[in-house]
Amino acid sequence: MIFTVLKKSSKFYILLSGVLCVLSLSLSSIPPAIAANPVMVLPAPIEIRDCIPQEDAGIVHFARVPHDASFAVLIRAVHGIDLNSADAIRFTIDDGFHLPYLRDLRFDTVRVVKIVDDPDDRATFLWAVYDRFLEPYMPTTYPQNSHIYIKVAIRDVADNILHPAAFEFKIESAARRTASRQNQPKTEDLYAVDPDSGGSLDAGIQVVEGELVGAKIMYNSNEPLTPQFGPQNGIEKANIEGLEALGIPLNLAPHTVFDTPVKLFIPVPEGADILSVGLAYHDGTQWLAAADPEGNVLRGGEGWMVPGSRVNHSDTDPALIEMQVYHFSGTQTVFFADFDGTREEEEPPPGGIRSGATVFISCFVDSVNLDPRSASWPLSLLTGMIILICGLRFYSINFFRPRWNRLRIPLGKQDLPDFFSHRPTQTISPADPPPMPIRPGELSQWKYSHSAPQNKIN
Repeated sequence: MIFTVLKKSSKFYILLSGVLCVLSLSLSSIPPAIAANPVMVLPAPIEIRDCIPQEDAGIVHFARVPHDASFAVLIRAVHGIDLNSADAIRFTIDDGFHLPYLRDLRFDTVRVVKIVDDPDDRATFLWAVYDRFLEPYMPTTYPQNSHIYIKVAIRDVADNILHPAAFEFKIESAARRTASRQNQPKTEDLYAVDPDSGGSLDAGIQVVEGELVGAKIMYNSNEPLTPQFGPQNGIEKANIEGLEALGIPLNLAPHTVFDTPVKLFIPVPEGADILSVGLAYHDGTQWLAAADPEGNVLRGGEGWMVPGSRVNHSDTDPALIEMQVYHFSGTQTVFFADFDGTREEEEPPPGGIRSGATVFISCFVDSVNLDPRSASWPLSLLTGMIILICGLRFYSINFFRPRWNRLRIPLGKQDLPDFFSHRPTQTISPADPPPMPIRPGELSQWKYSHSAPQNKIN
């Protein structure tokens, strides 16, 4: 019935025009591919794909987190991040000892290492790093055996915002740090410039005894933290389904992201064919397949290994696999028996992360998906919304206001309808306590009588 009455009024057509206008604008912004496939999911504009240390490291996962560890997140932004904007990436740190403090791109303690060579005003794939050991006015290490809480907020050039993502990990105790210094491999420093690095890798260290003899690290001497080999018993052997571990793991420290990718030389165990050997990566809590024998970076090695950096040295003794990495943890040579590189990783627990294999935290709110080359869509959308609001306003005035008001009956000259007759007659005298405080001089005006009207509107 309401619809029948509406059609007789011009307000119906105003309301209908607004609905059609807004609907047409909404449908016009949907790309043809999505319209044909309604279940297609658009990529999130901002994603955190990995973190160092891993979420809950030292709490749920009994991983070592040194007191001088860096905190880093691997960020992928579809629209790009303006690294010239100070508040594009912000860290809020709570170490349980100082008051929570904020660090952004203005501070020397925050670094950015780009994975893809994008311009600084539109970086799409990068590591954002906070270095506690570079703080000038507070202790350069975290308190021992303490829980660290860090929140990361990110904003891209399209003004999409990843609201603060929370991370928690626990710093190792002094006793565990002392125990980790045992069983170190015997090494010696190298003072030679790597000829293939263009002079950027001017320092190194190599293992000279044991099963890992021949292992070598080449790095830039200006790195905030110096790369080194960790204890040989610090990581268990790789245990990935479909892969066979070869030799022993190569433990690398510190757990940080380097400004210049570090070059590794990994020995291949005797008897193994270097052309059939791939690489596994330990993210601090688990092993992941990082690269196949051809040197292709797999999902587990995303953000860790530099694509296309593998070089086989089969003429050395032992044979060596040369590669470059962005950050350190641990690695091991593996034989790809039944692993095809497509096996899905185990689903992480809520709030957890699989390094390089699963999107950890993402921003699911994108900007309005309209063609930026069109300058008329904002005005059209605004016009449609105004028409729709006006139509809804007219509808509410005509169908939800009181009956006597709709009949244009002056309220001061007519009695009210009898649906108020259920209210009892009430008389209040000065002797009765007033229902609310009154001012002096108003008591004489307090007596009043209220009666329900008896007349009805015909």
